[in-house]
Amino acid sequence: MTGSMKKITALLAGTAAPVAAWGLGYAAGHKEHGAMIALDEVEWIPRPTSPVEVAVLSGDPATGAHVRPVKLPAGFVVPDHAHTGDYHGVNLTGTWKHTFLETGESHELPPGSFVFQPGGEMHGDACIGSEDCIIMLSQSVAADFILPSNDE
Repeated sequence: MTGSMKKITALLAGTAAPVAAWGLGYAAGHKEHGAMIALDEVEWIPRPTSPVEVAVLSGDPATGAHVRPVKLPAGFVVPDHAHTGDYHGVNLTGTWKHTFLETGESHELPPGSFVFQPGGEMHGDACIGSEDCIIMLSQSVAADFILPSNDE
């Protein structure tokens, strides 16, 4: 990571511990026999610094590999950002607009759409339309949220 980027953890302002504890408890209690959870049973945890909500279905996003749904409210535009590691995302609800900033390629993605986002590459996300977006993300590394620095 270059000094030109400011690294901020994705689970901000006291949400890391409750989110990680819920995810670890859920996974630990079901690991031996498998796990199933309906989308309407997910326990959403609000992030105090934005309208985004997260949950953890597997792993620990504070320390490593994890699977988590992220809820973006309808009309919300996420600031341009990157993540240290790659992620795989599947849109479950709403219309997710994803943009690769390096190439300018952008798509409006209906439910069922897939994105592979390479780590370290700046990108943009938005939930367009009138329905909230729920995006299932899978990463093999800890979650983070990297904003461009002001000196770029």
